[in-house]
Amino acid sequence: MDDAPYDPSGFDDIIRDIRRYLDDADSIFRRKERLDKDQRDYYARTMVLFALSNRIMDLARLVCLERRYVSGDEPVKNKVLFKRLHDHSVLSWDLRQEMIALVNFRNKVSHHFSELSRDDLEMMYALIPVYNEFISLMELEHSRARFQTKRNMIIGAVLVAVVLILLWYFS
Repeated sequence: MDDAPYDPSGFDDIIRDIRRYLDDADSIFRRKERLDKDQRDYYARTMVLFALSNRIMDLARLVCLERRYVSGDEPVKNKVLFKRLHDHSVLSWDLRQEMIALVNFRNKVSHHFSELSRDDLEMMYALIPVYNEFISLMELEHSRARFQTKRNMIIGAVLVAVVLILLWYFS
């Protein structure tokens, strides 16, 4: 990845996916769990939380790149993204720890699925308000990045204009 700011449509796509996964999670977790042999509800709950966790990490990475908390050529683990957001006073310590718990859940689903319990799923689903808080903070950081980019472009244009006027005046 290059170090240039991301296209805002990428941000919008991630937010749209996250909102859809949150709606899906609500729908799946609200219905009564079937105790059937194929464990459809268990897998549905696991997969919607897994997809949600991946997109939340995509959002963290995108915002960290936009705000230059990490560089595009720097290989950064997911937990480090939340550490950087905390280091730049975007996330509180508690929120950082909750997001790291999400990374741990995602890794458990990916690499140790057989160790995953229904309690793990319920615990992660109970953190939906925390994820919503995180999303709100990332939307704010994204707007700050866009504002900063626009401000820098205006300042650059004004400086070029001043230099051209001075060159014309002194020529």
